[in-house]
Amino acid sequence: MVITDFDEKFLDTVISIENKSFMHPWTRDMFLGFVKNSAVRFKILIESKTTVGYYIISTVIDETELLNIAVDPNFRRKNFGKAMLLDIKKEAINKKTKFIFLEVRRTNIAAKNLYKSFGFTEIGIRKKYYGNEDAITMQLVV
Repeated sequence: MVITDFDEKFLDTVISIENKSFMHPWTRDMFLGFVKNSAVRFKILIESKTTVGYYIISTVIDETELLNIAVDPNFRRKNFGKAMLLDIKKEAINKKTKFIFLEVRRTNIAAKNLYKSFGFTEIGIRKKYYGNEDAITMQLVV
């Protein structure tokens, strides 16, 4: 397993994972916009020469926000999500941030359980953040 910086040659695979993972997937232009943002780290996870996941974080001053993370449905429940969270924590420590924040759908039990097992705690609710569905805001003290 290797986690490395995003390169545009991986874009089609990232978009495919995004489309399989979310009801309202991000667009190609959204992903490309993040590539140009100096506050953003966009990384992919490769297993046996196959791109199986990715994450995007933004760091501003002493806070890191997990903007997006996904694992291809065919590769879930194999600790790839946990590996990316470990890499995110390493990135946050390197940037000397104090907190990592994220939002997760209230109904996404699997993701909430993963985040909680990693040490994230629920700190708030964003009403109708996902259209008609609330988001749970979670925080990890780094």
